[in-house]
Formats: sequence, structure tokens, C-alpha cells
Amino acid sequence: MEKSKQAAGSFAFRDATRARQELAYLTSRLCAETIAAVDPLLLASPDPSQTLRLLERLVTSNGDRCIALLDSDHVLLQYVILLFGHSYWLGEVLIQNPDLLESLRSEKDMDRSAEPEAFQTGLKRFRARAGGDDISLLLARFKKREYVRIVLRDLLGIATLAETTAEISALADVLIAEAVRDSRVEMRRRYPRAMLPETARFAVLSLGKLGGNELNYSSDVDLLFLYDGPEVAAGELSLREYFVRQAQLITQTLSRTTVEGAVFRIDLRLRPLGQEGEPAVALDQALHYYSHTAHDWELQALIKARYSAGDPDLARTLIRAVQPRVYVKHVNFAAVETAVNSRRKMGEHRRRALATRKEPPTIDVKLDRGGIRDIEFLAQCLQRVYGGEEPWLRSCGTLFSLQKLNDKGHLSSSDFRELSVTYEFLRTIEHRLQLQRGQQLHHLPATEPELEVLARGVLRDSNAGATGLMRPLRERMGRVAAIYERMVHHQKQRERGGTEAGADSYYIGARELSFDQLMRRIESDSPATHHAICVAKLSPHGRRNLHRFLGSAMSVAESYAALLANPAAVSQALVLLEASDYLCDTLVRQPSLALMLPALGKAQPTPGDNARLFALDGLARDRNESLAVLRKRFYRAGFALAAQDVLSPRPAFASLKQNTQMADEAIRSALRIVQGEGKLAVFALGRLGTEECDIASDADLLFVRAPEADEESARLDAERLVHALSAYTKDGPLFTVDARLRPHGGEGDLVASVAQIERYLTEEAQPWEALTYSKLRFVAGRKDIATTLLPLVWHQIVEAAFRPGFCASVLEMRGRLEKSNRFAGSFKLAAGGFYDIDFLVSYIMLTQANLVEGNTHERLIRLHKAGLLTAPVFETLLQAAVLYRTTDHAIRLVTGRARPELPTAEHARQPIARIVRGILRLELSDLQAELSSTQNVVRAIFADVLKP
Repeated sequence: MEKSKQAAGSFAFRDATRARQELAYLTSRLCAETIAAVDPLLLASPDPSQTLRLLERLVTSNGDRCIALLDSDHVLLQYVILLFGHSYWLGEVLIQNPDLLESLRSEKDMDRSAEPEAFQTGLKRFRARAGGDDISLLLARFKKREYVRIVLRDLLGIATLAETTAEISALADVLIAEAVRDSRVEMRRRYPRAMLPETARFAVLSLGKLGGNELNYSSDVDLLFLYDGPEVAAGELSLREYFVRQAQLITQTLSRTTVEGAVFRIDLRLRPLGQEGEPAVALDQALHYYSHTAHDWELQALIKARYSAGDPDLARTLIRAVQPRVYVKHVNFAAVETAVNSRRKMGEHRRRALATRKEPPTIDVKLDRGGIRDIEFLAQCLQRVYGGEEPWLRSCGTLFSLQKLNDKGHLSSSDFRELSVTYEFLRTIEHRLQLQRGQQLHHLPATEPELEVLARGVLRDSNAGATGLMRPLRERMGRVAAIYERMVHHQKQRERGGTEAGADSYYIGARELSFDQLMRRIESDSPATHHAICVAKLSPHGRRNLHRFLGSAMSVAESYAALLANPAAVSQALVLLEASDYLCDTLVRQPSLALMLPALGKAQPTPGDNARLFALDGLARDRNESLAVLRKRFYRAGFALAAQDVLSPRPAFASLKQNTQMADEAIRSALRIVQGEGKLAVFALGRLGTEECDIASDADLLFVRAPEADEESARLDAERLVHALSAYTKDGPLFTVDARLRPHGGEGDLVASVAQIERYLTEEAQPWEALTYSKLRFVAGRKDIATTLLPLVWHQIVEAAFRPGFCASVLEMRGRLEKSNRFAGSFKLAAGGFYDIDFLVSYIMLTQANLVEGNTHERLIRLHKAGLLTAPVFETLLQAAVLYRTTDHAIRLVTGRARPELPTAEHARQPIARIVRGILRLELSDLQAELSSTQNVVRAIFADVLKP
């Protein structure tokens, strides 16, 4: 009893008398060790009063078995008190379902996100045990039970925001899919004479938060019901009537209120014609609507469209078909206007709503200026502006989109960091608000005590007060609002023909300290470092990059101290900051990487370094942990290679080979982590196939399954590998995987068999595809498949080259690529560019039946040694290939982007020219003139060799 009095006095309970009574009761029921454990857990709770009340109810309601569990397992006690302190809503779930205590106690995978398959299995077991006919009640109950585990992972800090929202979204997909399956049974029961055509299909697409895999604990779920099939009478109903009623049935199942609440609030207003449209829409009607009628904001909403349930091919057909309307291949200022107008309307709506409310106005983290909606809109606007030209930018999730926009240079690193960090902060606040009562809340509470509870929950600090939350919240939202207005203004200027120099100055964000103030501080902290900076004689652009780097380094005391203690590292970093915005962005994200620079020039990397680098055995047991280790080591190695190429230039093809070996090893490691080595062989095509992988290169991959492998399991392994390589994390993706060079392209199966590939090349492939498959190279997985497949492919593509019309087909494809070129100074796609050499080399190899491996440089040498290229032609093509690849590599080193022409900004052209001169050891007074003259010579050779 003395212990309970002491504990009661330790907290600011809302009702101290009641708290003492509750503690006295718990002291009488729980053992002394458990009561001793309760006190610090209550101290850490954001709401000790609520926690104590719910804990007393749990013990009272569930008796001896509950008491025995809490007394024997204090980790379980921590889970219970943590949940009670943050969520009255889920606390009730735990009290009413005491069997969840047993489940939590036996949970062995709390550190792992649940896969959709796990939710499906759990739902099947739960449904078998629960029985009953009320599907809505069953799904609502299952959802709340699963939320307990998801929320605990969130509150314990095990799961990131992205992992939490992805897990909630995966659970939602499973629940929607179950409602769809149940609706099929119910439709057959209600309409036994309805006969659907065999080709009829039905799908559920998700949009909004669910479409972006960013669902909240209490979000509306935006759905679009789609069907397709011949419009004939389906027995007693037409096809349209049948699927409209099925859509209504699914909506009712998911949104009907039960004693456990509704499964979801379903919103169908994003369908064609909105509230005026039918619940389910035919594919052809949807395509016509989005092609001719849809408003721009409706097209923008389709950025987040994805498949959730039903027929996946039907959903993908619509998504692929609307992409050209969503992403237009020129600057689309209408996308920016959509965001501006939408935000203005929401602001007006919120002001009107506040005017009618009697309680004092509070901050709305979603709709107020600088809130969640602003960040989401800004990401979507930039996706639409640039996504027409760069398909890689087309993704659903906001955090992933921001990362990609930053990677491609459309969002500066400082803005990216500010937007992504604030987005996670605001979404965390939103989650803590919604967790409390399971309500869709976005505005902060009005009273001081409630604000203090929220602050303690968000900041994970039992001593946090309301001011500790409100000050950073207002500051962060203010900075987002400024970025939003600046970005919209930038897009307006760009639409009016703004210069690239203006865009560059736009990327330079404001700093709390001026450059001179930073330098004075460094002079005081480390005179040696200050001297190293002063003697570097940086350009204005280099000074701006240094400003960004130092501002980031100073934000982390350990990084700043380490840099000051290593002036040599700072000196090397200055070279990178002067030459490369790409490496600058990397250093701004991770200033500590500068510490590795002094050692880079001491030893040239060897191929074996990559294998040692990615050796993960014994370092990580869990898949997610292993992938995280792989990503961090991959980025570190990539930075080291790029930095070395700036500090000590070497031949471009040597660098590309090293980058390729690193990518190969990453693919092998990822395949091993996802346990796909037994079923798959992974082959490279494109630049990866010719060992010319570079910064910002996509990985063109072909997946081939073993003869004994099940098609579905092999496909799942391939999808897991693609996700492991391409998925967004806090560290970003490894690289983008492009599997469209497989048989039948994007329409074909992701994984093919050896027989399917052989049949495709024999019967269906276009003649020019022989050039594509001449780059096929085994990378990972089953080597025996490579032993079988490679000779078959080589035989088929040589056969194709000897068929009539092969040369004409190659010229036609080259002409199409030439016409697609939009860059006046392109040395890649334009006549005489690198593609001329690439096509010519593959053409000679195939028509002379002399297939040689290696990169373009090595292939040219081997073809010359085989007598297939004369000495003058060989020398010209070799020098041209080296010039093109060196220039391309230098552009990527400086900008971090794949760009087929020299940039117009002088601050980028100068370091590119310096790097090219350093590698080639040539005096090039005008790099662009050298490229242009080389193109003329290459085109003459190309035209002479390839004659129709």
C-alpha cells in the first residue's frame, strides 16, 4: 500500500483520489515485482490517468489468468501499458479480447512487418474459429485485433512510418479482397439465374492514402470498382446491373456499422463522374472518361491508383492506359494550378468551418498551410510536371516520390530533407490523434492537458510539455509553406521560360547562418580546417555547396567534431563540392562520408572488393535487416567509386565495369536474402548486360525459372527481388529494375522458362530484338539455367540476323530512336551518337556469327582482332565510344542524372569538361564541338556498313 501511495504521488493524475484507489486495487491483486515495474512504465506513459484506469479494468474484467500473465511476463506488461497510454480505443479491444494477451506473449516476429500472406492466413484461421454469418462484424473485429500488433510496433519504435502505413494498407487490401470473395458467393445466392460470360472481369482499385500504401489508423478508403466483358444479358441481370450490385454489396459490407464499428469508411467520389456516376464503371467507359472528360484534378488523383482486389490484369489495363493522360510529355502547369486551386478551396472551406464552430481554432496538421496535404500535393505536382519525360518518377507513395524527385534533381536535398522529415512528423501527430479514440482527426486538441498528452506521445518524452510540441510544429509547417510557395512560383517561372541559372539559384535554400557566419565559427573551432577552405579558392557555386554541407554537418555534433579533426578529409570534400552537385547532395545527407575520402586514392579497388563488401553472412538474420545492411554498404561503395573518379580520374570503361560488378554483387546478395537462388536465374540486358552500368542507370533484368520450379512461387521470388532492389526505404532504393525487355515486354509474364524464351525468339520476336538479346549476360541464381539458355539464345539471334530484311529492321528501329530524340545536342540518340556504335557493333557480331562478350570497348577490340573492322574504322569507333562514354560518365558524376547532352549551366559544364580532359588526357577547348564532329564521322561509318 505504501508503494501505491508513492506511485500515486509521482504523476499529475487528473483525479488523484481515484488514482490511489486504482493503485491500491492493483497492489492487492498483482505481485510486488509487477507493481514495482508498473511505476516507471506509468512515468513514461503519455497519459498515466487513462493507463491506470484501463489497467484496473483489464485486471478486474479478466481475473486470475490475466493476473498470472502480467505477473509472469513484464514485457507483456510493457506492451499493455504502452497501448493503454496511447489509445483508449485499442485499450478497449484488449480488455474485451483477453486472448490477445496470449497472442502478444507468444509473438516471436514483432520486429518484422506482416506480409499480406500472413494477414490472409490469420483471417482464414480467425474466420474458422469465429463462425457466424456477419462478414462485416468479422472483418471489423479482425482489423482491430491486427491493429494491436501494428500499433505496438509503431509505439515501440520498431517500425518506421513507411512500414506502419504499408502494413495498415496491406491489411486493408486483404480485408477488401475478402469482401470481394464474399460478395461473389452472396451474388450467386441472390441471383441464381445470373450467368456471367466467361470473359467478364471485376477489379477493385484503390486511390488516395490506400493507393499510396500510406493508410492511416483511421482513414477514409478511396475505391474505384471496375468491370469488363461483353455487354449481354447475364441471365436475370445485365452485365452492368450485375457488377453495380456487386459493388454496392462490397461497399455495404465494408462500411456498415456493427458493434465493432465499420471496417472502413468507403469513399467512391473519385470514380468517373463522382457522386453522379455509377458505383461500378465499365473499362471502356472509364477509358473514354479519362481521355475526354476528366478534370485535371481527377487525372492527378490517378497518380495513386493501384490494384487492391479482384482481377489484377483488368486493374493494370486501366492504369497503363491512363498513364499518357496523367503524365504528359511536356511541362504541365495545369498540375500545379490544380494543387493551388485545391488548396485554396480547402483553405476557404476550413475557414468557413472554423467560423461556425464554438470551440477555439487549433492547428490542422492535414489542411492548414504547410500541412500534410501541401506536401502530398507538391509531390504530385512535380511528378506530373516531370513524369512525362521521366517514367521513373511515377510512383504512388509520397515519401518514395519525394526521394525520387530528389534523386533526379527536381527537388534539392535541403528541401527534400525538410519535406520528408516534416511529413513524417505531421503523420506521426496525425496517428497519435487518431489512435486515441479511433476517430479521423487532424486538428490538435484545444485544451492544455490534452496537448500535453499529445506532446508526450509524439515526442516520446514523459517530461514534454505543449510548448515542446507546438514550437517545432509551427516552425516546420512554416518552412513547408515557404517551400510550397517557392516551388509553385518556380514552376510558373519555368512555364514562362525561366533560365537554368534561375533554377539553380532556386535550389539554394535559406540557411539559419550565413556563409560568413559559418566560416567565422569554423575559424574559431578549427583554424586548420578554416585554412584548408580558404586556400581552395571555391567558385560561387562551390561556396553554395560548401554552405549546404557545413550546415548539415553542424546539425550533428559528432559529424562536425570528426570533420574538424580531419582537415585532409575536408580538403578532399571541397574538390567534390566544387565539381559535383550529385556528390554534394550525398555528403549533405551523410556528412560523415567525407571521412573516408583521404583513403580513396591510396589503393585502386579490385573486383573482389565488392564480394567482401556485400558479404552478409552472420551479420544479419532477418530479411529486412539484411537488406538494410546491403543498402547502406551499396550506397557507401557507390559514393566511394564516384568520389574516386572525381579525385583521381580513370578510364570510363574501367569505372563502368566496377559499377557493374557492384550492381551484380548487390543483385546476387538480394536474391540470396529473398531466398530465390534455387528457383531463378537472373540475366542482365542493356547497359548492365554489357558491363556499362553507371550512376542513375536502370537495371534491365530478365528472370528465368528452373524447369522444376512452380510458376507462381518463381514469380513471387522475382517480385520479392524486384521489391528488394527498387523499394523505397529511409536509405532509398538500390536502383530501379526494368524488366520490360522480357518476351512480350510489359504484357508478358515476369518470369519465363527457357522453352518460352526460345519459342518467343523463334516465332514472335521482331528481328531487331536480336540486338537486344546480344547483350544477355548471366548475373545470379541458377548457373545451370545459364548453361542451357545462353547457347540457345545466341543460336536464335544469329539465325534471325541471316533472315531477309534484318538490316532494314535494324535501320527502322534506329530511325525510330533517332526521331524520339528531343535534345539538340544529344550524343546518344541523335545521328552519329552512341546508339550508332551500339547498333553497329551488335549488327556486325550477329551477321558475322562472331558473338563476343564484354563492354563496347572490349567488343570493338575483339572484332578488330577478328578482322571484322578495318584499322581506320576501328580507331575511329573506339575513340568515339570512349569519348561518348567518358562524357556521359562525367555528366552523371557531376549531376547524378542520366542526360544525353551537356547541361547548359556553366557551373555544371566546366567540371564535366575538366573530368573528360583528365580522363582522356586531351586538350579539348570545346567539348560540344568535339562531340558534334565525332557524330558526323560515326554516322558516315554507320551508313556505310548498314546498307538496306
